[in-house]
Amino acid sequence: MTNQDLKELLQSTYFNNVDTARAREAIAAFTPDVRWQHTQVWAHDGHDSRYTDRIEGREALFHFMDERVKEMQVVQIRHQVDEAIVSGNRGAFRAQVIGPEGDSIGFIGWVELCDGLIDHYIVMPESYSI
Repeated sequence: MTNQDLKELLQSTYFNNVDTARAREAIAAFTPDVRWQHTQVWAHDGHDSRYTDRIEGREALFHFMDERVKEMQVVQIRHQVDEAIVSGNRGAFRAQVIGPEGDSIGFIGWVELCDGLIDHYIVMPESYSI
């Protein structure tokens, strides 16, 4: 996988589908046994950076995402991947959550890949403010 391939997988398959509330399409970026860890970047609906969600398995992730993407539609946030880098079966990326007024919060991510899909996913804000 190239840097551009990872950026495309994250942006087009995952985040664009998250942003348009298509959870089933979004989870297609992950392996069936994915380990997914997400520390909240944009505070909304009682979620903030004090909490980290940890989910194992694509179907469990679907059930989680199916509810969460509906909340994100209300707050009208979207995700933009700015940079991605891959070395072997590991990669990292920088991205941002962009609000309806154009304000943004940066976040970073780490992924491990298997057969062109994400098998381990960790995301956290670039900086914490509660």
